[in-house]
This record gives sequence, structure tokens and C-alpha cells, in this order.
Amino acid sequence: MSDDALFAWDCETYSEKDTRRAIPYACTLINLEKVRKMLNRINNLFPDLKSSDPLPEEFYDKLMNVVEIFVGTDCIDQMLKYLGQYDRKRLILISHNGSGFDNWIVLKNAKKLTHCPLKTPRGILYFPLSNPYTDEDLQKKWKRQKEIKGNYLQHINFTCSYQHESSSLAAWGNSSNLPANLRKIADVDIAKYTQDNWEELRHEWEPYVKRDTLCLGACLKKYNQVTKEVVNQNMSNNLTAPSLSLKGWYYLYHYDKEMVEEEWYETTRMVAKHTEKENIEKVYSHTNPFIRNFIRRSIKGGRVSANRKSFETNKMDEICNVLNIYRT
Repeated sequence: MSDDALFAWDCETYSEKDTRRAIPYACTLINLEKVRKMLNRINNLFPDLKSSDPLPEEFYDKLMNVVEIFVGTDCIDQMLKYLGQYDRKRLILISHNGSGFDNWIVLKNAKKLTHCPLKTPRGILYFPLSNPYTDEDLQKKWKRQKEIKGNYLQHINFTCSYQHESSSLAAWGNSSNLPANLRKIADVDIAKYTQDNWEELRHEWEPYVKRDTLCLGACLKKYNQVTKEVVNQNMSNNLTAPSLSLKGWYYLYHYDKEMVEEEWYETTRMVAKHTEKENIEKVYSHTNPFIRNFIRRSIKGGRVSANRKSFETNKMDEICNVLNIYRT
């Protein structure tokens, strides 16, 4: 799925006095395509800017303005109404530790449970939702497109980046060598914002929550860029890192990669081109019904690969080379 259908998001809550329930009071949202374009523009304008240097204030302010914020105890509904105007039938919203927190908040605040979430001991890895606030004109437009099946409501998948990077968001931002002013602000006590004071203290927590989402968006942009280059996969169609590894291995086994030159703004860049290999022994993928049945039956015994022969690859060297490039 392309970056214009991917969003990083976050949710802030306070604890209700009587019931101790987590009540959302703010949601933030940023489109990964906007993050990618803005960061690429900064790299083109400031080629000597080191990865860990802070962004110029002008562009930092522009990035902060790209982050959408929805405030109030109905912030989940506000966010869904905003997304309902977005001209994409399928969207993916990624939060960090969504499986343990944010996805549960959406589940508790959804007006209607339209699909069954994927719940495992890790939490809610995947929560699909038909957006009840989908714009009527968009529904009519999608209805005219014969390739779209099912209902004509927008389909949103809430997933979790923690299943790919199991460190804190602050640690992830540091290890990704993000610019200093894009990293998570670590010295803010978000727990001090309560049912009684969150409204009057908005001037304190709003920059923090927007910076959090901006940090997550920049981390996701880098992660997807690297995995796309190496294994032609990204987080949008892989719920977990092992899933990405399996699909990436299968792809690399069947395809060759070469770097080709393409036009890029006023210059050129090298991009990966994948071509199918010839004269190789085909192996079943995870989508084969027999393999899926085998994995599901064996899942209690750990990770299983249904192969009759071993495979060796030197792709780990290539992965390490790409990671070293992005860490400089």
C-alpha cells in the first residue's frame, strides 16, 4: 500500500475519577506521504545537513502544522469524520503500542463493531473498522467502480508498529538517527493531565503529543523505506516483523533485484527493480491453503516453516549495509 494511505496516529487519555476508565481527550494524525515529501524536500535543500542535526525552524514548524489534532472526549469520532472525507477506500492507521493501548481505546469508543479484531496474547494486533462517517459523494464514486466489492464505506485498519520495533518510541527515534527536534520529548509527565486540568493545560501537552506523532511518522517512513528497498515489503501488509521476514524471504527467493536510474525532481536517483528468477524450484508461500493450514495447526509449537530442504542466502549482509547507510 502506498504512503498516501498510511497514517501515524496517537491517542491521549485521562483516568475517569469514579470508574478509572481511560477517556480519550486528544488524537493526533499525520499522513506518511506528507512526511516523506517534506523530509525529502529538506534533504534536497540542505544536502550537508547531518541526520542528527535539528531541522531548520521554518521546516520544523511546517511539519508540526501537517499534524492534525482532534481535541475533546469525542476526538475518536472527530478523527473518523476527518478521514471520511479522504479519497481512499482503504486506510491503515499505525500507532506505537497500539496493540496494548490505542487499539483498545478505539474498540471501546467505536459506535458499532463492524469487524472482528485480531486479538492475541500480544494484544489487539489488528482492528478493522468500516467508517460510518464516510462521505456520501465518495461512496457514490466507489459504487461506480466495479472492481470495488463489498459495502462502499471507507475501510480503516488500526495496526501496531510495536510488533516491528519493540523498543520505546524515544529509543526508536534515537536509533533511527532522526533530527534532534523530531525525536520524542522524553521529559514530559503526561500522567499529570487529568480530568480536571487537561483543557486548561492544553498549551503544555499539545506540542508534546504532536511531536510524538511526528516522531512516529518519521520512524515509519525510514522503516518502510529500508524494508521496501531490501525485501520489497513494508509495514502496511505485515502485522509483525516475523511476517515481514517470511514474505521478504519468499520474495527474494523468487526475484532478482537490480538498481536502475530514474528521474527524481530535477535530478536522478537509483531505485530497486525486481525481476522474476528463471529455472528455480518453486516453493509454496504462506498464502497457499495447505501451508496456511499447516502453520495454524503447528502454531502452538512455535514458528514453523514448511520446507523439505534448507535455503541459504547472503541477504543479511545487504540488510546490514543498508542499515549502516541510514545510521550515518
